[in-house]
Order: sequence, then C-alpha cells, then structure tokens
Amino acid sequence: MKAIKIINIFKAKENIPFMTCLITSMEENEKEINLTLENGENICIKDYGYYFLSEADGDLDREQMVNSYRRLISELGQMSEETITSLMP
Repeated sequence: MKAIKIINIFKAKENIPFMTCLITSMEENEKEINLTLENGENICIKDYGYYFLSEADGDLDREQMVNSYRRLISELGQMSEETITSLMP
C-alpha cells in the first residue's frame, strides 16, 4: 500500500487553496520541492515559501474550486458540506 498525502497549494495572499493534490512522494532541497502525484505526474515547486503554480487555461473558476474543495474535505472527513462551510474563513 502506497503512502498518500494530501496537500493544498495556495496563491500568494489568498486563504483558499486553488489546488488540492494527492501525492505519493515528495523530495525537498534548498531550491525546490518535487512532488509525484498519485497519477504518476510530477510537479516542481521552486518558490515553495509561497507555493506558486501557474493555472492552465480552462481551470475552474474560484467559486467552483471552493465548492470542489468543500466536497473533497466533506468526503475525506465524513463531515457535511454545511459544517465545512461554517469552518472556512
């Protein structure tokens, strides 16, 4: 069984993550973090003090991302979406 971690990637100065990833491995050095996603793809985060990643064209808009994030946390935490909504800033 693989160890899978869930991480959230935030844009600078925003409180809501724009990406939630399931990762199987993480390698960190002084310049960057290399993440291997569950599907086998890799992401390299260079300025990991802020976790900058570019958004691709066609990404979900902010409200859809927030709703997707609430559903994900609801499913993983066995909590209702209403409870999750009440806990978010």
